[in-house]
Amino acid sequence: MAGFGLLFGSAAHAQSIPFSSNELYPEGLAYHSADKTFFVSSIHHGRIGRVDRRGAYRPFVEDEALVSSLGLAVDDTRNRLLVCVADPGVSTRTNAATQGKLAKLAIYDLKTGKRTALVDLGGLSEGGHFANDVAVAPDGTAYVTDSFSPQVWQVTPEGKASVLVRNDQFTGEGFNLNGIVYHPAGYLLLAKSNDGKLFKLDPRHPEHLETVATPALLGADGLVLNNRNELLIIQNGTGKITRLSSADQWGTATVQATTASEKTFPTTGTWAQDHYYVLNAKLNEIFDPKAPRTSDFLIQQVPSDGQPTGRAGQSSSHGQSR
Repeated sequence: MAGFGLLFGSAAHAQSIPFSSNELYPEGLAYHSADKTFFVSSIHHGRIGRVDRRGAYRPFVEDEALVSSLGLAVDDTRNRLLVCVADPGVSTRTNAATQGKLAKLAIYDLKTGKRTALVDLGGLSEGGHFANDVAVAPDGTAYVTDSFSPQVWQVTPEGKASVLVRNDQFTGEGFNLNGIVYHPAGYLLLAKSNDGKLFKLDPRHPEHLETVATPALLGADGLVLNNRNELLIIQNGTGKITRLSSADQWGTATVQATTASEKTFPTTGTWAQDHYYVLNAKLNEIFDPKAPRTSDFLIQQVPSDGQPTGRAGQSSSHGQSR
């Protein structure tokens, strides 16, 4: 996509990792530091795959329970891969009983890919449901956003699920709550897609919801928090990737820089080896019945300091761009 002026660096010289898998249409991205590979989900096939630094894709989990797999989280401490499961209507496993209603959290062994738990979330309350993204606290509690009902779920390390909070501020048309991250200071940051709001929520006091004062970030999807208290917000509707910082524990936030995704419809991201990585998922194709299906996708590297770094497999000879 074109037309974005303020860039972190030249997209043509980012250490991006192209990969391909037949009509995969990935949505979630997580990094496994132990073997330096990325996990990617699939909104179309449900399977979980792994992508190495050379762009080689290989399946990791094939599970009939995964109608569409979405947000991912790696919990190295407990050797777990957590996967949001929903049915947006474009999966090879879509059916009338689950479309717009299914919400589960699947948990797998990081080494073997064996499923260790499948936690039902949608059954906790009435209405439509869509388990979109997940964040894990240091104690192992998982927090999951619901895009179709105004709530956030929590799941204990033992697999007990409950509704952490319901709040009318999470309501709206279309996709509502989306990306979520856990801040080391003990609170959650949550993005709301349709109006671009960013929320701060202390899970110990969920009745006290704060709105972060920041420009509207329409189409906000995945969030990535790095170890320098910077927050990346990935906006799939506009193709923007926006970097924020805060000097007051995310009461307010300031835009530091914005760049564009290299391909259409960026969704989620991760922090690995001092760089942001953003999944260019091209989901616009699968949600448009008239669009041709393709199989090439991209894990785009976005430096946090504004420096271009060179595409994987190529050298960068251009000067810095700010």
